[in-house]
Amino acid sequence: MNPRLSFIIVSYNTRVLLDDCLQSIYRYTHGVTFEVIVVDNASADDSPAMVRTKYPAVILIESGGNLGFGRANNLGFIHSRGDYVLLFNSDALLLEDTGAALVQFLEGNPRVGIVGPEVILMDGTRQPKTRGMLPTTRVMLNQNLLLCLLFPRSRFFAGLYVEADWERENRIGWVSGVCMVVRRAAYEQSGGFDPRIFMYGEDVDLCRRCAALGWETWRIGAHAIKHLCGGSTKTDAQILRNRVLQQRNFMQLIDASMGPLRRIVTRASFMGGLLLRAVLRGGASLLGSTQQRLAFRADVHCLRDFFGLNKHLPPKETYAPRA
Repeated sequence: MNPRLSFIIVSYNTRVLLDDCLQSIYRYTHGVTFEVIVVDNASADDSPAMVRTKYPAVILIESGGNLGFGRANNLGFIHSRGDYVLLFNSDALLLEDTGAALVQFLEGNPRVGIVGPEVILMDGTRQPKTRGMLPTTRVMLNQNLLLCLLFPRSRFFAGLYVEADWERENRIGWVSGVCMVVRRAAYEQSGGFDPRIFMYGEDVDLCRRCAALGWETWRIGAHAIKHLCGGSTKTDAQILRNRVLQQRNFMQLIDASMGPLRRIVTRASFMGGLLLRAVLRGGASLLGSTQQRLAFRADVHCLRDFFGLNKHLPPKETYAPRA
């Protein structure tokens, strides 16, 4: 008999974190039949050996190279058998039987293709930027012109990222790939993750393409999972590269989902938002923290890239746990 739920975990040099992640899955998952698939992106820290030794029931797939987040999940999906797939970061932990709860929600809501739970950080606070609206012209204007911050509880002024709690369960544009459960039919019909997106924004794109097929995305303000959140990002250079990669991917999303006029308006608002944030952060960074100064540098770096002024492309990113 096939399992109802397939956990798919992509790992790259996260042996200790992956061990904790797997322990949490087997400790808390009891209300649904499940399998666990680990796709290892050519780790050099003996992650595959750890999985084979400590978790013989896990389906281990060694990709042979660094495929990135989306392609590795697509590879895991090919080997999965569940009616639902739970995409889970290797630096995340279950705190309860989240998989069973989200499967139950999907079984009771046949038009929902994707659902995500609350995501909290290691200190117990909510992780920002784990859900939001799809990138329409209005949504991007709200985001780039900071209208979403001026009217945080308004659906009309909602931006790409939504932090307000509208209801305990609410339909939304996208949820984070840190933890999302996808109905198998929705994954198959959409074609899964776009293999051209190495990392960042691929979860938004998947939800966008599922929505175009009539599938809804919902966020549940319960059944929280805990996330280390970017524990692999260690240098300022990596942070700057990641910001540029994220910006480029969102530009691709805008181009893929809008007509010519809407693209022009949205790109103009994107540029305006970058300038506005750079001015605001620039002033704050003069007397602010190292983190604020780094955020300002990232804004300037993105502005340069927006206008094609960066002479060299950022080095190819290696997949690590998502921020």
